[in-house]
Amino acid sequence: MELVYLWVEKYKNIYHQGFNFSPRFECEFFPKYDKDGKLEKDCELKITPKEYVSIFPDNINVTAIVGENGSGKTNVSEAIISILDTL
Repeated sequence: MELVYLWVEKYKNIYHQGFNFSPRFECEFFPKYDKDGKLEKDCELKITPKEYVSIFPDNINVTAIVGENGSGKTNVSEAIISILDTL
């Protein structure tokens, strides 16, 4: 299993933010909200393959989360863990 894209509606200091975790795909998320401001279930996620050269074997994908202190790296990691815990 590979995490390609993550949309975070609201988690701690992250609001309405998308994260692309794969260098092999270009991802665009088009959110739709109802009149109460809730995210609807029929939103569109467009995933387009792109040309990609990897120095790793096909079964290895390395992704890093980098940023300044306080930018939300830990919160993104915690959001991923909380989602995986529900599976």
